[in-house]
Amino acid sequence: MSGYRQKIERGFETFAHQVYRWRWMVLLLTLFVAAGFASQMPKLTTATSNESFLHSDDPILLAYNDFRDQFGRDELIIIAIQPPDVFDLEFLKRLKALHEDIEAKVPHVNEITSLINARNTRGDGDQLIVEDLLEKWPQNKDDLMILKKRVLSNPLYLNRLISEDSGFTTIVIQTNSFSGGDDDLDITAGFDDSEKPSKESQKGGPVFLTEKENAAVVMSVSKIVSRYQADDFRLYLAGSPVVTTMVKISMQKDMKLFIILSVLTIGLCLFMMFRRFTGVVLPLLVVILTLFSTLALMALTGVPVTTVTMVLPSFILAVGVGASVHVLALFYRYLDKTGKKKDSIVHAMGHSGLAIVMTSLTTAAGLASFSTAEVASVANLGIFAGA
Repeated sequence: MSGYRQKIERGFETFAHQVYRWRWMVLLLTLFVAAGFASQMPKLTTATSNESFLHSDDPILLAYNDFRDQFGRDELIIIAIQPPDVFDLEFLKRLKALHEDIEAKVPHVNEITSLINARNTRGDGDQLIVEDLLEKWPQNKDDLMILKKRVLSNPLYLNRLISEDSGFTTIVIQTNSFSGGDDDLDITAGFDDSEKPSKESQKGGPVFLTEKENAAVVMSVSKIVSRYQADDFRLYLAGSPVVTTMVKISMQKDMKLFIILSVLTIGLCLFMMFRRFTGVVLPLLVVILTLFSTLALMALTGVPVTTVTMVLPSFILAVGVGASVHVLALFYRYLDKTGKKKDSIVHAMGHSGLAIVMTSLTTAAGLASFSTAEVASVANLGIFAGA
C-alpha cells in the first residue's frame, strides 16, 4: 500500500515540476479560463419564489402551472391605508388619486380593487342595481353616512376592502398571470379528459409573469406609496409578491456582505498564520477564482441563486482556502530551510497533494449526495458546491 502511495506522491511531484516549468503558460491559461467564466456572470439571476424550490418537471409545479393557466394568478399586492376617518371626503379624494396613479403607472397589472371601484349590487324596489360603490360621489355628510352604512353592512367588503372597525381600508392589486399581459383564460381548459398536467402543455404555452416583472410591479407600487405616505395617510405594503421582492433585495445585500466579511476574515487569519503578503494574496486569489467559476457555471446553466444556494460563496471561500493553507505551510517551511523555490513547490505538492485530493473528493461526494433531493434548490446546492 505504501508503494502505491509513494508512486502517487511522485506523480504529484512530477506534476509540480511541469507546472513550474510551464508556469507562465499555466498562469495565462488559468486567467483565460477564469475570464471566460467571468463573462457569464452578468447572466446570473436570483429566484425567491415558491416555484424556485421545485424542479421544472415536478408534478406539483406542473399542476400549479395548469391552475394558473386556467384560473389566473393567485398572488395579490395589498396596500393597507390607515386614515383618521375612512368616510371623509378629503380622504376619499386622496384614495381616488392613489388608485388612479397605480392604475396609470404600474406595469403588468390586471385588476385594481378598492372602495373607489368596488362592485355594489343592491336591490331598489323590484330592480337589481349593479354599479361601482362610488359611482355617485358623496357630496356631504349625509351621503357619507349612507356610504358608511352600505359598506359596513356588506360582508363582501368587510375584512377585504375595509376592516370591521373601519380603521383601515385597502387597495388590492392583481397582477397579470402571463408575461406581456396576456391574461385571456381558456374557460374550457379544465374540462379535458386528461387527469395529469402534461409537460408539453407547460413548454408550449405562454410564459408566466417572471420574477423580474414581478419586481418591477412591486418597485413601481413602492415608489407611488412613498409619495403618498403621510402622518394622516399611513400606507403599508403586503402580499406575497412584495415579500418575494423584499427577500430578493435582502438576499443580494446579504450575499455581498457575507462575501466581503468572509474575505476579510480569511485574509486576517492568513496574515496571522504566514505573516507574508503572498501567503494572504495567493490563497485568496485561488478561492475567489473558484467562487467566480462556480457562480459563472450556475449562470451558464441557467440555475438561479436561491435562499438556499446563497450560502455557496461563503462556503466555497471557507472550505476552499484549506487546501491552499496546507500547500503553503509546507512550501514556506521548506523554503526557509533550503531557500530553493522550485524544490519547495515540488516538496509541498508531493507531501500534501494526495491528502488534499482525498479530502476534496470526500467533501465533494458528501455535498453531491444533496443532488438527489426533491427540493430543487437543495439539489442545486449539492451539484455546484460539489463541483
